[in-house]
Amino acid sequence: MSATLRLALSGLRGRGRIAAVATALVAALAAAAVVAGLSVQRQGGPLVDEVYREAGHPDLVVYGEPGALEALRGDAAFAATTPATPFVMAEVALGAGSVEARVGPAPSTVGRPLLRAGRWPAAGSTTEVVFDRAAAVEAGLRVGDLVRLTTAGRVVTLTVVGTAVDLTDCFYPDCDPIRLFVDPAGLAALAPDPAERGTLLIARLADPDSADAVAARMGTREGVDGVQPWPDTRDDILTAERIFGAALAGFGLFVLLAAAFVVAGTAAARLLSRRREIALLQSVGYTNRQVIGGLVAETLLLGTAGAVVGWLAGSLLAPFLQVGIGGALDRPGLSLSPVSLVIAVGFVGLILIAATVLPARRAARQPVSDVLRDTPPRAAAPARVARLLERLRLGPAYRYGLGSVLARPGRSALTAAALAVAVAAIVVAAGFVSTMGKVVDDSARAGDPYDAVVAPEGAPADLPAILSAMPAAAGWYSQVDRRTTLGEETFLSRAIGGDPDDAGFVVREGQPLRAAGEALAGYGFLRRFGLDVGDTVHIRAGETPLTLRIVGWYTETEDTGEVLMYRAEMLPGATPDAYLVVAQPGSTPEALAVALRDRLGPAVTVRARESDPDELGAFTNSLLAMAVLILVVSLANLAAALLSGARERSRVLGVLRTVGFTVRQTVAQSATGGAALGLVAGVVGLPAGLLALGALSDQATVAVGIGPGLSELPSVVVLAGIIPAAVLAGALAGALVTRRLAGTPASELVRWE
Repeated sequence: MSATLRLALSGLRGRGRIAAVATALVAALAAAAVVAGLSVQRQGGPLVDEVYREAGHPDLVVYGEPGALEALRGDAAFAATTPATPFVMAEVALGAGSVEARVGPAPSTVGRPLLRAGRWPAAGSTTEVVFDRAAAVEAGLRVGDLVRLTTAGRVVTLTVVGTAVDLTDCFYPDCDPIRLFVDPAGLAALAPDPAERGTLLIARLADPDSADAVAARMGTREGVDGVQPWPDTRDDILTAERIFGAALAGFGLFVLLAAAFVVAGTAAARLLSRRREIALLQSVGYTNRQVIGGLVAETLLLGTAGAVVGWLAGSLLAPFLQVGIGGALDRPGLSLSPVSLVIAVGFVGLILIAATVLPARRAARQPVSDVLRDTPPRAAAPARVARLLERLRLGPAYRYGLGSVLARPGRSALTAAALAVAVAAIVVAAGFVSTMGKVVDDSARAGDPYDAVVAPEGAPADLPAILSAMPAAAGWYSQVDRRTTLGEETFLSRAIGGDPDDAGFVVREGQPLRAAGEALAGYGFLRRFGLDVGDTVHIRAGETPLTLRIVGWYTETEDTGEVLMYRAEMLPGATPDAYLVVAQPGSTPEALAVALRDRLGPAVTVRARESDPDELGAFTNSLLAMAVLILVVSLANLAAALLSGARERSRVLGVLRTVGFTVRQTVAQSATGGAALGLVAGVVGLPAGLLALGALSDQATVAVGIGPGLSELPSVVVLAGIIPAAVLAGALAGALVTRRLAGTPASELVRWE
């Protein structure tokens, strides 16, 4: 066994249990945060890809006229297709509101839905339906429940006999319409007139990597209304998963930083207490390199054990942090990735080495003859600092408290730095809550500047005039969606009609969309195609070629911001897909929807705009929990550092007690030192947290497509209270850890052994 390893094992045997457990625990927390973040980022992709394979590789979904779709089936790019399959659009009562649904028979080959509960509708049944699983989970629907569908003014009640996952679009509530499956007889009962039905075709490609190019080519065919390639659907499904994983990994960096400062401070304190032991080792022949190596190896052994525990904890936790794929897919199982273990041990090891080497080198290089003297380590402030404290005219307890902190500037700096990281983490978590909450509360930031949707089917011919005259409506605009091509790539384009001033999109740069020939781009569209405001693009919206000049970009989350808008005048004769209505200030989407239903009658489908804060809650709660963990570790480190400093100065405290210091003054001395460290941590951590908030929130908002620069500051209460709270926490920690020592008799304190 090498001398270095013998020293490491000897140091471990001599360590106090609490100190050893604390080092391992900090390493475990850091590893768990990193592993959980990495796991969340990568767990959704394999899960979605597995379902894609089970569903028969639905590479392309094409919408259009039945004859045109049947003609496409012989295209050389297709390896297999479904027949042209009819469907009907319906409105489904879901919870307190309703949602748009596509209802039709389930494909049996390519793109077949995956049954997750129950059974398929019986042959010839007109009363049974298989429900979209994500929507069923959201609404709490179970097999046997009844649901009400409305289509073309007809209301039908169906029994849920199963739930299924469908991959022709991403999952509810991120995407709609939801998908429901009935027997062909059930479709005929819902839509007796074939003119009420749409048609789709699902294809598996001979070369799945060519999905975008084939979609671009199909989109120009006569009779084709739209094309949805699988890569776009997959990206939409995994967007939230990637954002949440990146945020967790970013918070893992906070934990690593806190771990570095905690371990460095702990190592400095421990090496100070072992300085005589180190000197004795040097006196019997151990070299500085061996001593330093033994000290570092000792910490690494503890850190590696902690990292392995953290790897297991992070891997176990990751499936429960799944967001973005909603209730559609089963929770991923436990995955113990060796790569994650290597990354966790590597990160934690580097942090521990960096945190231990410097204090170890300093301890090993002290003169042996000086260290072996039987005198306590120096724990008094330098003379210059003492003179400065005298000028402050503070009470003796406060002067001694500040002096004790300044006597060990290195350790105090590390302790304050760990607490500053915790302060920064709290600022970032609170800012994330505000930023994401603003996106949910202000629907225009998400690209939805409306409060209710009116379907044109069954509506009176003068619907625009009716909407303009309604007192409950502040304005309206119409929308026509087209799957559009630019070069060999496809994206979503949107034709906007009505009064341009009523389409209150949040334009971040340039000007609003007002005239034909102009376009307003989502931030994701500009990033994807490398374009800027002022550029001209030549696109094909369905079968219509368009030349547009981009006059601005706006915030949009649909298709991660890869959307291009233009005026409806560019598509003459196109029937709007929907009318989007804006409520009067102070009203709610639900109240507007009620007013619209009363005015337009039961034959017209009206839906209030919905938001889904549940996944946001899981996201923000996890970040807050991480910040609290960092704070707990940092406060524990602060308490340990203050207690260690008080013990080093116990003889001085005994002398002070003999000359009249009271127990209360002794406690106040320690509280003052803790408050000073808390003040430094708050002053440093607050601006550092605001800088980190800007960087991390930009990463999230760019990923969802709404662009950078939208981070919201934490509430005024948080900003105003962060520094006082840090000072108070430091003072309380200092007071609590020295209460017992303060009550020790002076005769015991003045001993030095």
